[in-house]
Amino acid sequence: MFKLRRYHGDRVQSLTYEQNGEAASVGIMSPGEYEFGAMEKETTTVCSGEIAVKVGNETEWKTYKKGETFVVPSHTNFKMKVTGMSTYFCKYGE
Repeated sequence: MFKLRRYHGDRVQSLTYEQNGEAASVGIMSPGEYEFGAMEKETTTVCSGEIAVKVGNETEWKTYKKGETFVVPSHTNFKMKVTGMSTYFCKYGE
């Protein structure tokens, strides 16, 4: 089943789905800076645009471009920053 999730005043939206015990989402982000918490491991691939990320206690932003992937460990806060509309695909769990 699909579930639409909206964050940060609808500036980030994702369509989440679960199939055969695996969960994933596709999403779009408007320009801005956002903070999230990962309850489980998140493996995210940028589909368009660029997304800068700081995971946990990191002090430097790392920018990911189309086709690049980053991982957020479970139970970790992370920040994302985008300067233009960007899209992503995120897989949850191991």
